[in-house]
Amino acid sequence: MTTQVLEGKSIPEVDILFLGSPGVGKATFLSRIHHIRDGKLDKSTVPKGRVFAPSAPLTFDVTLFRRPYQFRIHPSTSTLFIDPFPSAPAFAIIAFSISSRESLHNAQYYWRKQLSLHFSDLEHTMPVMLLGLKRDERTERRREDGTFECVMPNEGLQAAQEMRCDRYGECSALTGELMFEVLEDITRTAAKTTTEAGGLSDPGSCSVM
Repeated sequence: MTTQVLEGKSIPEVDILFLGSPGVGKATFLSRIHHIRDGKLDKSTVPKGRVFAPSAPLTFDVTLFRRPYQFRIHPSTSTLFIDPFPSAPAFAIIAFSISSRESLHNAQYYWRKQLSLHFSDLEHTMPVMLLGLKRDERTERRREDGTFECVMPNEGLQAAQEMRCDRYGECSALTGELMFEVLEDITRTAAKTTTEAGGLSDPGSCSVM
């Protein structure tokens, strides 16, 4: 975390990693952050057409706990952990697509492990959130073995607990369902990383918003 000074006031700058395999919905999620109005997605302001992954970190300013913050989200752009991430991020989000069990497997067995490998010195201070995207694509169709084709909420929460994540959330950036709640959870957790107590949940717990 760094701090900038504006009009005599210090503004904490918080770096957030946004990890996950290509195609899970990270670009759509990021493209709609600035279109949340009064607790919901204002679809009338969302540009039409194809959404492209950002070429630079997404920066947005918020005011929480009576003070301003600046958050910078650094999304992964490759199937590998090779992006030029900041050396000391404060918070990490690992995303998967609810309609793709493979993407959850990648979140569990690739992205989580790479995060621990590259930031082992932050393992006990950096909160991690597992985020299910494309909630609007969830169905109750079953496969031949009787299991659901999509990832169910209880499965996502269980995966988050097994991954030693502090938070678990789901939303649809396309429809806006639960997006405000997820953003609120992200911003509050990020803001808490600037405090002495930090943004980690109680030991052994995984919160769901």
